[in-house]
Order: sequence, then C-alpha cells, then structure tokens
Amino acid sequence: MLEELDAHETPMVPEQERIERIFAQTVDYWHRWLSQCTYKGRWREIVHRSALVLKLLTYAPTGAIVAAPTCSLPEGIGGVRNWDYRYTWVRDAAFTIYALMRIGFTTEAAEFMHWIESRIHELAADGSLQVMYGIDGRHHLTEETLDHLEGYRGSRPVRVGNGAYNQLQLDIYGELIDSVYLYNKYGAPISYDLWRELRRMVNFVAENWRRPDEGIWEVRGGARHFVYSKLMCWVALDRGLRLADKRSFPADRDRWLKVRDEIYEDLMANGWNEQRRAFVQSYGSDTLDAANLMLPWCFFWRPTTRA
Repeated sequence: MLEELDAHETPMVPEQERIERIFAQTVDYWHRWLSQCTYKGRWREIVHRSALVLKLLTYAPTGAIVAAPTCSLPEGIGGVRNWDYRYTWVRDAAFTIYALMRIGFTTEAAEFMHWIESRIHELAADGSLQVMYGIDGRHHLTEETLDHLEGYRGSRPVRVGNGAYNQLQLDIYGELIDSVYLYNKYGAPISYDLWRELRRMVNFVAENWRRPDEGIWEVRGGARHFVYSKLMCWVALDRGLRLADKRSFPADRDRWLKVRDEIYEDLMANGWNEQRRAFVQSYGSDTLDAANLMLPWCFFWRPTTRA
C-alpha cells in the first residue's frame, strides 16, 4: 500500500526523502500490477500502456470503468458535440471485461463483472437494460447545459450528464451476453440467479430486435435499422443458446433458435449493398460503417468477400 498523507497535516512541501519514498512505492505498485499480464506477443509495451489506462479509468469502490475522464471536451473546436463521458457504458464494459480477461487481469475483470451483475439485477420490467450508468450505479444521468461557462477554446455548449442514457441501443445486449459467456468460460461460472436475469434479457431481444434504434454511434437524428445493432441481436441469441447449453440452464431454446435464424436471414437480405459489395451502416443506405468489421469477429460471417 502507498503511504497515506495525514489530512490534518499542515500543507507544506514534503521532505525530499519522503517524496522519493512515495515515488518508489508508486513505481513498485505498478510494476507488480503489470507483472500479472500474461500477454507475450508483439507490441507488449503498447498492450501494457493500454492496460494501465483501463486500470486508471477504474472507480475502485465499485469496479466500474468510465468511458473517458472528460466532460464537454469538443470533438471539433467550436463545435457543439461536447459530451460528458464520465459514465460507464454497458458496451464499453463488455469489451473491457473481454480485454482484461484475455491478458490476465482476472481480478479487475471479476470486480467489473460484479458491477455489471448488479446492473443486470436492476432490469426494467420488460427485461431491458440502460445504455449507461453512473459509476455508483445511478440510473438517471439527465443532460444539462451550463450556459454561464464558455467551454474549451470557446466551444459551446458545456454539457454535464448525458441524454443518451435512455436511448434504445439494441447492440448492448449482444456485447454484454457475449462477455458473460466468455467470463463463464475463462473466469468463473455464473450463478443461476444471474442466468435468470440474462434469460429475461435474451427474451427482450427476441421480442424487440425488429425495432429501429439509435445504434452504437448514438445518433440523435432518429432511429434506424442499423446493421451492427441487428448483428448484436443475433449475437445475444447465439451466445444465450451457447451459455444455456454449456451450463445446462433452462431456456426457451426452440424459440431462441428460431429468432436467431430470422435475424440472420433479415440481416443478409437487408444489410448487404450489392453496389458497394459490402454491409452498410443501416438498411437502405449506402454508407459504410467500421462497426461492421465485427461481423467476422463474432463468427457471423467469414472474413472474405461475399460469394
């Protein structure tokens, strides 16, 4: 443990010896933490730096990890896309669990998984989950503008809170259930209580996958049938089936299998653009979307051109 400073001490410049001792303790802590990393491939230093970033974004009391420690920094100087990212997105949480487990940080993955499990036990009556939550588990993240502040280099408005928290983003279910499936496989077996809530989520997806949504990019120009969202609905059903079979959990397998195949057929019929020779961002569009690179990674599609 690092040496703690006494809150009642008179503020003053600490002695050089104490500075060096605390610095050495800090360096030793991070060296010991990184020694748990099991990654042995290329670019190891970059992987280590990325792992450090994830660790530094963690809120220790709950295990939650924020998307970014920034509030109202503009995407473009002078622009209005100045969002508050100091919250935990379910999507980011799912990918973070996967990343931490893959490189050996199982303790952090487990702590984050406990935070996620708490949110899963707070599902809405219809089995739905919010897009994001506060690091303490708060549900209401009302977005406000602080008009008395100028913003970074004059970029207005300054925003706190995030209005996307109550959007419909159907992709979060596939990402989350996939991460739980991987955690059950490489981390620790999930409980039956957690499975019962996950089953409600899969049923929600089975009933709602045909709805348009705001998608991974959280567009504020109206809901669409995003290809990536449909893909993740397919993943939710597919991983739900795999998890049920792996653990012999009770599930409505016949219905889930039927819906999973319906999503596949719908996505192939409406998501592919023959002129572009590619899957596009949403049904009926010709816009490409980098998120669709997840198609082969999820084992939905082979990583070559369509036959």
